[in-house]
Amino acid sequence: MKRKPVKSASRTFEVLELFRDRRAPLRLNEIYSALGYPQSSTTNLLKSMVIEGYLNYNRNTRTYLPTLQVASLGSWLYGHVAFGSGYSWLIDELYRKTDETIVLVTQNDLFIQYVMMRVPDHPHKRPPNPGEMRLMLDATSGMALMSRMRDREIDKIYRYSNYYELNPDRRITLEDVMSRIRWIRHTGYVYWPEHPVPGIASIAMPLGESIHGIPLVIGIGGTTERLSPRRAEYVEIMRDTIAEFRERFPQDQQVPGDEDDLEIAAE
Repeated sequence: MKRKPVKSASRTFEVLELFRDRRAPLRLNEIYSALGYPQSSTTNLLKSMVIEGYLNYNRNTRTYLPTLQVASLGSWLYGHVAFGSGYSWLIDELYRKTDETIVLVTQNDLFIQYVMMRVPDHPHKRPPNPGEMRLMLDATSGMALMSRMRDREIDKIYRYSNYYELNPDRRITLEDVMSRIRWIRHTGYVYWPEHPVPGIASIAMPLGESIHGIPLVIGIGGTTERLSPRRAEYVEIMRDTIAEFRERFPQDQQVPGDEDDLEIAAE
């Protein structure tokens, strides 16, 4: 059994993501061709988004473009994360010291989600898209997040992920998961080379802090060729910079260490 999103909601967000990727006004035929939607349903969807104020329609050019109302939906949260809590300072400092891709990651149900990042100018990189989500079991940051959970919470995430067949091609055993978790708890960080694609590696550490109760992880990503020989150095840089971050920006919302089980949105 697979968890399937509501089609209308999924298509609405896919339209907005298409604009995010193209960064230009688009015609009707460009939208339904790119997304593989029927023309009639795409027309109705776009009209609804115009009526609700999320798309602008230019009759002269017959093109659509997201309005500032779209940007305003999450602007309050981004402002809190980027400026109110010092996370932009943490990302900038790690970027300055490593010259690698730096990401701030949150948990989103059974997934991790990239909420902030800084990407270097050099070609030795393959960064995710901001807002992109990946299964916790298949992500360096996901393993870092789970290392702060109790074993029964990890078991619940594992069972739900397999029940919904969210990653059938890369399924791993619970024993393998727990073996990794025990090592992460011992060392305080995750290093995962040649993942999620060959030639790419990443290092992640749980911050021990949260945004409105949602736990956070900081990560470094780049090519395995660059990260592997500097792994120990980067781990020390991360530890030192996180320690300085905590001194500079005391956080009010620490990740709870002994509360009820994590609620997983299974339905």
